[in-house]
Amino acid sequence: MTKDIEAVKACAFDMFGTIFNVDSVVGTCRDAFGEEGDEFGKFWRRKQLEYSWLRGNMGRFRRFSGVTFDALDTALAVYGRAHDTELRERLIAAYKTVSAFPDAAPALDALGALGMTRAVLTNGSHDMVDSALAANNLTDKFEHKFSAEDVETYKPRPEVYEMARKGLGLEPHEIILVSAHPWDIAGAESYGFQGVWIDRPEAGHHLETLGFDPYYHVRGLDEFAELMAATMKDRV
Repeated sequence: MTKDIEAVKACAFDMFGTIFNVDSVVGTCRDAFGEEGDEFGKFWRRKQLEYSWLRGNMGRFRRFSGVTFDALDTALAVYGRAHDTELRERLIAAYKTVSAFPDAAPALDALGALGMTRAVLTNGSHDMVDSALAANNLTDKFEHKFSAEDVETYKPRPEVYEMARKGLGLEPHEIILVSAHPWDIAGAESYGFQGVWIDRPEAGHHLETLGFDPYYHVRGLDEFAELMAATMKDRV
């Protein structure tokens, strides 16, 4: 498949790391662990992703909220705070109200003004996503919400992208996945979506050698909205 951004009719957005800044939880981690707070936060996030992929491959589904808390329990044990229930509750509360990136709302508004369909496509469970969207006043900025829990597996499994395609009623190439995670882009493009990598410099992500490089590469959601605006203008 060749890239054709003019064919795009819907934008499907990853949530955690793309719309929501998971590093915003690090402040709570720093309060608890001091200089090790950043390291603890990264370890927790890494285990969260690893557990979702492992469960997807094992066919042992657990809601992403549960996966997140399992990963937290592992991190707390590794960092010597396994029995600190008060800290556990504080970290869970912080994750449920994770902050959106500053460019999220303006970009979503701009895409809505263009008449572009906006969809959530996330590994996050509905309860996690709904609380984070509400906390950041983003709930009404999406016409569709798709969670991996609806097919009981996780991205980058093709079933997750297929669910979104069916729900949107479009052909795969008419959907563009917007994600900060190169592995997610690879999964989406393998399925047949187009992909745009939101390469936030502070995230430190790198391209994966999987044979599916992002079709489009921008530094933020604002740049992506500008790309789509230019494309829509060319259609006229």
